[in-house]
Amino acid sequence: MSRYLMRVATAASLIAVALAFTLPVQAQDKAPMAKPKKQQLTGVIESIDAKANTVTVKAKEASKVFKVGKDTKYGTADKKTAMLSDLKVGDKVTVAYTEEGMDLMASKIAPPIDKKNVDKKD
Repeated sequence: MSRYLMRVATAASLIAVALAFTLPVQAQDKAPMAKPKKQQLTGVIESIDAKANTVTVKAKEASKVFKVGKDTKYGTADKKTAMLSDLKVGDKVTVAYTEEGMDLMASKIAPPIDKKNVDKKD
């Protein structure tokens, strides 16, 4: 009888140890992913590469390369809703983007908002 109790106690101990290691791993898997922080950069378009889906914008500090995709929204001085092909080198733009790993993913590329010309309420 004591051998039987010893085997049951050993099996119960092994199960307890296995559960102790797997429960924290399961809890980590369910943690929500942090949303990427949205950022903006205003500058002048240096280059557009439609094949690589990138737009390079030069700001005061340096040039940055932004990846564009099917969800990226575009605007120009003439068109509120535009396409990548409507953008031109030399256009002054504001890029709304997020950092995804090593890539800067553009969500919107459009002319900067001129706060002086925004309609003012009297």
